[in-house]
Amino acid sequence: MLVLSPYLMLRNMILVALVAALTAAIFTVAHAEEFGITRRVPVVQIQQQPSQQILPYVVRIIAFDSTGQSFGTGSYIGTYGEYGVILTNWHVVSETDSLIHVHFPSGFSSFGARVKGDDKWDLALIAISKPPQFIPALTISQTPAKQGDSLWIAGWGSGSYRIAEGRCVRYMALEIPKDGSAPLNETIEVSVSARKGDSGGPILNQKGELAGVLFGSDMIRNTAGSYSGRVNHFLSETYSVMAYLPSRPESHFATIEQGGPLRSLRESRSVTPQSVEAPQRPDLSGSSGSSFGVRSSSRRYVPPISF
Repeated sequence: MLVLSPYLMLRNMILVALVAALTAAIFTVAHAEEFGITRRVPVVQIQQQPSQQILPYVVRIIAFDSTGQSFGTGSYIGTYGEYGVILTNWHVVSETDSLIHVHFPSGFSSFGARVKGDDKWDLALIAISKPPQFIPALTISQTPAKQGDSLWIAGWGSGSYRIAEGRCVRYMALEIPKDGSAPLNETIEVSVSARKGDSGGPILNQKGELAGVLFGSDMIRNTAGSYSGRVNHFLSETYSVMAYLPSRPESHFATIEQGGPLRSLRESRSVTPQSVEAPQRPDLSGSSGSSFGVRSSSRRYVPPISF
């Protein structure tokens, strides 16, 4: 019978303990990364379990105006000083005359204000209070998606989160130049339908980067949006505007909403549209692609609120 010396027994016990600890550490890190605790959720995992992945940088947007509320989706793309920066559609926030409400899946909420918009490409930037906790920001792709590539769209619809997979169908132009120059094929089409309220949500590539910002859908099969190159161009023109904002977001928001918010952040978190209407998508019949129907936004119309 083999008898181990006390030294060998102690050494073996230490080795076993080290292996167990290392295995546990690897599992813990993998588990944390899987659910986006330490960094952005890889799209490979999104593809495997789409119904269970709530991306931390995809936010719900509620914009108030004199006639009601406009619902949309946005993406958290970083910070600027004490501000957080949200990318969405212009048509989601274009009619607001007050503060915007932005809700993160983590539970953090903030008032927001429009910084700049681009009506033609339906892009807008919103400034919010900088999140107090770490929230991973969405990276914008520097390489356009190719035809046939897998793409995902994510949004909050009328209040319910969804992420859905499709493929890059083609690139289109919003209009054909009358001067005979080459059209700007900067509208990406994806073979998955968006819902009303998904407007402004991200189109994601296989690396988990933003490949576009969706702005319209035929409500049956396909979704369209501004591709990442156009988004980068918009941001390069917009970030300089952030430098003129007050250093404290609270003071900036106070100048917008003198009489207080139409609805508190706590109350607006659970709001859903009572009736759904959507502004019409600009006519694309003269474009190099097909014409899309309504934009994927939703509105709840209510009587004007008096202070």
